[in-house]
Amino acid sequence: MVDTLESWDDFFGEFYLRAYASEEADAVAETQALAAARLAGCPDGGDLLDVPCGYGRHVLPLARAGYRAAGVDRSEVLLAEARRRAGHERWPKLTRADYRELPFPDGSFDAALNLFSSLGYLGDEADTQVLAEIGRVLRPGGRLVIEILHRDWLVATMAERSWHAVGEGRVLLEQRTFDPVEGVAQTTQTVIYGSGERESRTFSVRVYTATELRAMLARAGFAETRCQGSLSGDPFGVDTRLVVVARRPG
Repeated sequence: MVDTLESWDDFFGEFYLRAYASEEADAVAETQALAAARLAGCPDGGDLLDVPCGYGRHVLPLARAGYRAAGVDRSEVLLAEARRRAGHERWPKLTRADYRELPFPDGSFDAALNLFSSLGYLGDEADTQVLAEIGRVLRPGGRLVIEILHRDWLVATMAERSWHAVGEGRVLLEQRTFDPVEGVAQTTQTVIYGSGERESRTFSVRVYTATELRAMLARAGFAETRCQGSLSGDPFGVDTRLVVVARRPG
């Protein structure tokens, strides 16, 4: 089973910032965000939703690029960091909310982005509800771009243990297991500091196949979904991540 909402509230806080926020990661995220906005067909200066937005890794460069960018996240800790980074700029607009109940009227956005494996936390039914809610706030013909880990890639390439630097002398150790029947991956992340001190969190996430995710998008009311292997248009395969572009009918 995937974790409870309370577990995710605990994970997406200060620990998440220590595990993921770095100058190198932010530079990659900026490139990805701008590529995703182009892939979504968002017009220059258009209304663009980043959901969830976390600490602003994608929504901030989108706002700097001239989009009327809005970010939504459940975590007050991550939103506070996004607001700190945004300073006193008019955009992006940052709102705390659960992405199953977005605080926007129908048809508010030209496009929406769901990046960096931001589904799978709540289970199939609730994730489908998330997709339907994103579709509700898109204008007719608006597109949602999802960039996510998928099951086939995980089965083919999963390393039980990996290490990488995460900035300021920190190292992130990840230890993984995967239940192929339930399609649920469990990961223990340990941040190791230069002093030798360690801090760990364990979480579970549902890992979808491309077929499952396309079916969920159809149930959520989307049309014309297509899959590719990157935000730059590489072909989709078992050795790539999954990018899905889905259009709201209109």
